[in-house]
Amino acid sequence: LQAADADRHGASPIGQPIPDLKVYILDAYGEPAPIGVAGEICVGGAGVARGYLNRPELTAERFVEDRFSGEAGARLYRTGDLGRWLEDGTIAYL
Repeated sequence: LQAADADRHGASPIGQPIPDLKVYILDAYGEPAPIGVAGEICVGGAGVARGYLNRPELTAERFVEDRFSGEAGARLYRTGDLGRWLEDGTIAYL
């Protein structure tokens, strides 16, 4: 973010994922949302934890199979936050 971003109205840009993470914006059906369309921000890759300590029900809700990865056992973290991809490849937080 830049200092000028504090004066912006509407969606806040959060940039691009770092190289060892995958970020997906998924629609209500768990499918990738098109550019510009709002959906849930989901994170996959090296930084995703295995779950919440002593919270199996919350772990099952938030940590789901990453069916886009191709790696056995890969997981996605469902943030519950909304965002959308912008044309320049960055994500706007909604």
